Amino acid sequence: MGMRSLSLQIRIIALVILIVGVVLALSTYLDVKLSEKTFEEDLKEQVVSLAQELAATIGTRRELEDPEVLRREMEEIRRVRKTIDRIGVFEFTPKGPVLIASTSGAIEQGAGQMEWATVREGRIIASLEKMRGQRQWNVAAPIRLGGEIVGAIVVKFSLEIADRLAAKERRQSFAIMVVASVLIGGFLGWYLQQNISRPIQALIGTMAKAETGDLAAEARLGRDDELGRLAEGFNRMLRRIQGSYEENVKLLERIENFNRELQSEVERATRELAARNEELRRANAMLFDVQRQLSRTERLAMAGQLAAMVAHEIGNPLHSISGHVQLLLQDGELDGDAMDRLKIIEAQIARVVEILQSLLTPSSPVEPVFKPVEISQLMEGLLDLMAPVLSRKGVAVSTTFDPDLPSVLGDPGKLQQVFLNLVANALDAMPDGGSLRVMTRRTSGDQSLSDGGQLESRAVDGDAGLVELCVADTGKGIPPQYVDRIFEPFFTTKEIGKGTGLGLSICRRLVEAHGGRIQVASRVGAGTVFSVQLPIARG
Repeated sequence: MGMRSLSLQIRIIALVILIVGVVLALSTYLDVKLSEKTFEEDLKEQVVSLAQELAATIGTRRELEDPEVLRREMEEIRRVRKTIDRIGVFEFTPKGPVLIASTSGAIEQGAGQMEWATVREGRIIASLEKMRGQRQWNVAAPIRLGGEIVGAIVVKFSLEIADRLAAKERRQSFAIMVVASVLIGGFLGWYLQQNISRPIQALIGTMAKAETGDLAAEARLGRDDELGRLAEGFNRMLRRIQGSYEENVKLLERIENFNRELQSEVERATRELAARNEELRRANAMLFDVQRQLSRTERLAMAGQLAAMVAHEIGNPLHSISGHVQLLLQDGELDGDAMDRLKIIEAQIARVVEILQSLLTPSSPVEPVFKPVEISQLMEGLLDLMAPVLSRKGVAVSTTFDPDLPSVLGDPGKLQQVFLNLVANALDAMPDGGSLRVMTRRTSGDQSLSDGGQLESRAVDGDAGLVELCVADTGKGIPPQYVDRIFEPFFTTKEIGKGTGLGLSICRRLVEAHGGRIQVASRVGAGTVFSVQLPIARG
């Protein structure tokens, strides 16, 4: 509970008690400290006198040389004077002060060379020490024999009794301070209750009645001081408020009637606005869908026009190249290896011409011709075709083909187009060289790619109905935010001028036309894996 939540009376009492307590505590502290200081000085004088008396009792060197007699005398003195902690007698020798007799318990030499030098000069030294939690006076007085200082007597005088008396005095002072604070607080509380709290409570009671609506209430204090004048002012204010309240009631009645009419109009307008907003939302949604479809149609139309133009322009050089290849094939001087390469070139030119013809006739696309296809053989031939490119770019190829892999039902040309696009993308992802892994196997289609895009061998039952081709590269990988978009038309992660964004979209369309599916898994800095799954040919 904060200080502000306390009543005024309690805060005034607390402040007065705090001030009185601080003043009493400070005065008590100073009084106790002065008393302790005076008592310590008195004890010091007593100890110094006692040390001088003890030193004066040693009158002959014979007494000084009899330690046992000295010890008994010191024990007797200690027994009589309970406050004496220890007594020791030192003799000055050429090697320094030597302890020759003391009361029970060890006694230190008590001072350094400078202090002993002070005693040798005939002066008394006294120091206040603290041993085992107890304060004590440590006094050293010189012993004179025949006008010569031959030794010193050291007396350790305990201040335990003095400390107990000081603690008792502090407790008594604290008790007096507490009693005084309680008496002052009680008297002040009674006075404030009679002269401050009661009038204030009367005012508060009148305010509470006014808050409940009883504006005819009055605070009657019958006083001529500030509180009385405050009560009279409060009563006048209540009378003015009562008059204003009656006027406000009439005004509020008119305002309420106006508000009811206004609320009904607002509700009607809100309903009409909500209905129009809903119609506008539906219209905007339809417009957005139409605009998106138009944008996609425009992009596809532009791509078709561009493809038709490029196909027309490329067709003539391809026909010329094809004619020269046929002339070379008719040359009988070429060896078998060169003839095989020329036949591969001729077949690929024919395939390019076929693709260009399909682009020139977009209204009637060529339907795929399905027949049994050996995926491993098709991929092996494609890798042989691209061997020079792979070698030139420093890409090492490793293959794992299943020798018992069944055939799939598909169009060899379309499937070769898909696989060629995947290998070309892998080469683009490894501009500085790398590793290309190709694998074929039977699969059930569940979890074909491991986390991080790694190829894994899995045991598959004999009834699995899919053939899977995996192409894995060690390139830079695809950022996670782009993996789900790479099959969208015109979306590409390649640099400007190095890709159109249509290759993977066409691949997915061709694979789906074969009843299969294409997947991708990638990790930035580790590479990318594409998986093509096609159904096994039945019958």
